[in-house]
Amino acid sequence: MSHHGQGRGAPIIAGLVLAALLGGCATPASRHPLTPADLGAASRASALEASLARPGVVTFERVRFAQWTAGRGGFIDRKDPRTAAVPKGDEEATIYAYVVDHPRFGRVMIDSGVSAELAGRLNRLMRRAVADLDVRIERTTAQWLDGQTPPRMVFLTHLHFDHVGGLVDLPVTTPVYVGAGEAQERSRVNLVLGRPADAALRGYGPLREWRFEPDPDGRFAGVLDIFGDGSIWAISTPGHSAGSTAYLVNAVDGPKLVVGDAVSTRLGWEQRMPQPVAAAARADAEASAERLRSFAAAHPTVTVFLGHQSRMGQAEAR
Repeated sequence: MSHHGQGRGAPIIAGLVLAALLGGCATPASRHPLTPADLGAASRASALEASLARPGVVTFERVRFAQWTAGRGGFIDRKDPRTAAVPKGDEEATIYAYVVDHPRFGRVMIDSGVSAELAGRLNRLMRRAVADLDVRIERTTAQWLDGQTPPRMVFLTHLHFDHVGGLVDLPVTTPVYVGAGEAQERSRVNLVLGRPADAALRGYGPLREWRFEPDPDGRFAGVLDIFGDGSIWAISTPGHSAGSTAYLVNAVDGPKLVVGDAVSTRLGWEQRMPQPVAAAARADAEASAERLRSFAAAHPTVTVFLGHQSRMGQAEAR
């Protein structure tokens, strides 16, 4: 999620961004060690589409962890003329994670939920920024884990704090996978906010980077068959962040597309409203969002899970 914009959360975030722009050097999103992923075979969109015709072998569950309220300018680019007709106001946002159980490879978590312990690891400015967002925790990852089987691996959509925070509550021996180039994305804002992803990853082994290759079919930036059996696919969706990654899960009750913050709200999905991203990332962000919409439109059996909201008319899952 982008935390810049109008409405709630704007004053403190705007101040932090201004301070970053006025001084300091661009710094990477993470300085955590990196290693190439040990999973994932480069594939193509047509192979992913063919897998939709086969029976699913994994189960899928979406879990709600927290909510916050933010001005719409945190989700759509108020400087873009296409957003002029959208009234000012707030959007309710939810922090989700997704639990996939594979009969051979065990439990996978897509994103990580939230931890009550994360705030204590953040620098002063990032703690103020999070407090200003008024994040309301419904359950922590530690609470969810009580009585649950912990995941054998975590697949991140990206490294923003509202997607990595629950790592604090997971065993640090858990392998964590992330999109190529995500950790290396440089910004002055990272310097000011103290790289919250590294705070969440403290004690973990190296981040494992997906090794995407260009999609030969040209319909996505890149596609990986993670386990080689068509059960879970990673889809490169750069724009919201450099290594933003979506996941297609062929579940027993039908295919699920977890798009992360490539499209975080209904304004972005239903009305095609552009995100507030850096000018250099705008073309990639809009291309990734359009590729996901086109794929979903061509495959109506696929259920889409947006980064922070349910799609219109879609039942809210626990």
